Amino acid sequence: MKIEDYVKETPKKMKEILQGADELFSEVRQQKFSKIIVTGSGTSYHSGIQSLKLMQHFLDIEVTILYPFQIDQETFPADSSDILLIGISQGGSSYSTYKAMKIAKEAGCRIASMAGTENALIDEISDYVLTVNCGEEKVGAKTKGFYATKLNLTLFTLQLARESGKLSLNEYLEEVKAIEKYINHFPFIYEQSINWVSTNKTEFASAKDIRVIGTKDIYGDTLESALKLLETMRIPVTGYEFEEFVHGIYNAIKEDSTIIILDTGEEARVKTLVTVLSEWTKNIYIIGKNTADKPQNLKADFLNHPFYRTYEYILPIQLICALVPPLNGIDPGTPKDTSFHQKLASKKI
Repeated sequence: MKIEDYVKETPKKMKEILQGADELFSEVRQQKFSKIIVTGSGTSYHSGIQSLKLMQHFLDIEVTILYPFQIDQETFPADSSDILLIGISQGGSSYSTYKAMKIAKEAGCRIASMAGTENALIDEISDYVLTVNCGEEKVGAKTKGFYATKLNLTLFTLQLARESGKLSLNEYLEEVKAIEKYINHFPFIYEQSINWVSTNKTEFASAKDIRVIGTKDIYGDTLESALKLLETMRIPVTGYEFEEFVHGIYNAIKEDSTIIILDTGEEARVKTLVTVLSEWTKNIYIIGKNTADKPQNLKADFLNHPFYRTYEYILPIQLICALVPPLNGIDPGTPKDTSFHQKLASKKI
């Protein structure tokens, strides 16, 4: 299967994850935690960053997202028994995530794992195995897994909030209904995104470097967009939140720079930024609901829910990753070095 096949499969897998939520979280939702730490690398880390505000909103406790390398013995207080650390690894075999989970376990934390496969390495150390049931993804650049991991974190949060009384049953069901609306709307955004990529694919294929700019509400998606473009197109790509970009990054923009802006409507200065940057480069592409209707822009029928828009804005980027690299002779589903993690001893193979 190709990247676009896994993207197409996403709505089906999201529905299955929704249906299995009550069973999957039956044990962990009965627990009480004073703090939750989410850790993982790459796409897993971005899933946590994108889910942070939702988790804080519904749980009303401290939630922290850390890379595995940021976790050591000094991360935890003397009594860590009411802290839950969630280790995320799409393949379930990340040694760095496993090591961070082990440190947390030794510090007295309770441990949960979210792997995209059963019987994963990170499950071995976990008190609560919360498998991300998205099915196998046999490509280097994961797409379906990103949606599924964010959904898993969301449902974990909603189930915990329901059990603790922070959400009533009706409020919980309303949130599930909102997510279902996005799942059903996914194919429409897919088709609009495919058409947009097809219109601009020649220009994307000639890009020398790319800057992705996103509003703060989709910072995790912005980072993930940059990572996926870099993995598949194999050119320099960086992603920045809007405010961070205007605090210096703009100095690097030149005539052959390509800029992709994820515009959720939350930042009033997007139009001004585009006007300024247009003096330096014509390669500016905007993805949004209310953007100017022209070929370079994707004006899509986004639903734009504050928490669940995360299932929309990343989609056109993923389709760039699927459809554009082959124009340059690159197979986006195959890593540049298929034995890289063996050489670096970074994953259990």
